[in-house]
Amino acid sequence: MTIPHFLLIPYPVLGHVNPLIHLSQILVKHGCNITFLNTEFSHKRLNNNTGSGSGLDNLKTSGIKFVTLPDGLSPEDDRSDQKKVVLSIKTNMPSMLPKLIHDVNALDVNNKITCLVVTLSMTWALKVGHNLGIKGALLWPASATSLAMCDFIPKLIHDGVIDSYGVPIRRQEIQLSPNMPMMDTENFPWRGHDKLHFDHLVQEMQTMRLGEWWLCNSTCNLEPAAFFISPRLLPIGPLMGSESNKSSFWEEDTTCLEWLDQQLPQSVVYVSFGSMAVMDPNQFNELALGLDLLDKPFIWVVRPSNDNKVSINEYPHEFHGSRGKIVGWAPQKKILNHPALACFMSHCGWNSTVEGVSGGIPFLCWPFAKDQHVNKSYVCDVWKIGLGLDKDENGIISKGEIRKKVEKLLLDEDIKARSLKLKESTMNNIGKFGQSTKNLEKFINWAK
Repeated sequence: MTIPHFLLIPYPVLGHVNPLIHLSQILVKHGCNITFLNTEFSHKRLNNNTGSGSGLDNLKTSGIKFVTLPDGLSPEDDRSDQKKVVLSIKTNMPSMLPKLIHDVNALDVNNKITCLVVTLSMTWALKVGHNLGIKGALLWPASATSLAMCDFIPKLIHDGVIDSYGVPIRRQEIQLSPNMPMMDTENFPWRGHDKLHFDHLVQEMQTMRLGEWWLCNSTCNLEPAAFFISPRLLPIGPLMGSESNKSSFWEEDTTCLEWLDQQLPQSVVYVSFGSMAVMDPNQFNELALGLDLLDKPFIWVVRPSNDNKVSINEYPHEFHGSRGKIVGWAPQKKILNHPALACFMSHCGWNSTVEGVSGGIPFLCWPFAKDQHVNKSYVCDVWKIGLGLDKDENGIISKGEIRKKVEKLLLDEDIKARSLKLKESTMNNIGKFGQSTKNLEKFINWAK
């Protein structure tokens, strides 16, 4: 049997980079060879913010080789404009990838790249690999349910549920398959985007078929029905790489861990909305005042703006925040597994959702976009391990609502018990005889 050599290619946002890094670490442990391709810009940011002796340095010593290609944009270009990034990557990188593969293979002719693993928006690389006779797979960075929804787009158009722009013909609740939760057509993952984005997604779903496996950072117990949709879907989660090697575009503030050590068990509210969500200033103020009202210790992640200097939002004058700790970026998994934690106020991005479930932590759900609304319905309606925050008539989640829901959640012993039970059944998947462990072995054997 040959040792598989994987080339992993994430789209350059943290929600794609981190699950692929965790997958790399697991594959290395299984004796596989790993080459990891970042865009030059993304790689530089990751290197700058992991400090010496952590992050990418550790990953290099663990046997992961890093390579880069330019994304085609200039240093001054605004990379928070995802449309611009996707278009530039799709225009520039495909022609450069064959040479990069050739150069990597030339370094060790007995250990050539045998399989590509890409994330969404990088499926063009599967085409390149296909033309070179290299196997391919996809790691889907969101829930398997959202993948099933995207896979159903042609059927949804055919059945008159959405038009060719992805817009619902009328608002309704539908079920993709008998055992799946009801979906509000307003909450389809592509809602809020334009025709260009929708067409890109449809095209990605087509190109993805060149990947023989669609790997998911999920488990059979979390979304059982979703895995009956397609035989390509393979749950291999929760992806638990080593936390010290997690990559980030911002430096993690680890002082919050010492601060957590000084708090009472199950007393701290953790507030973080991931690496992409942007909050309107009025809502930001209301959240700040709501955290003050709680009169409970809290950790609040207020991400630096893209230039890494200042936060975009000003705190309201009345805010004192004396019970809390505000950080620019945090070691999330360590926080979610800390005995002092009481609950997680989250945007319900899939990576954060899986991390919260794996920590056994109750949720307060505050979705912003894409698949986050669907994830919220799993948390609140299917798993029943959290509560949603409701907007008022002005579309704002008020400070009173924040206080009311936190207090209600922390008194709910049933939610706490279900959270711990779900943690146990989810973590069993990556045990020695767990389903995700078996699936991963099946995938590695296929790659051989």
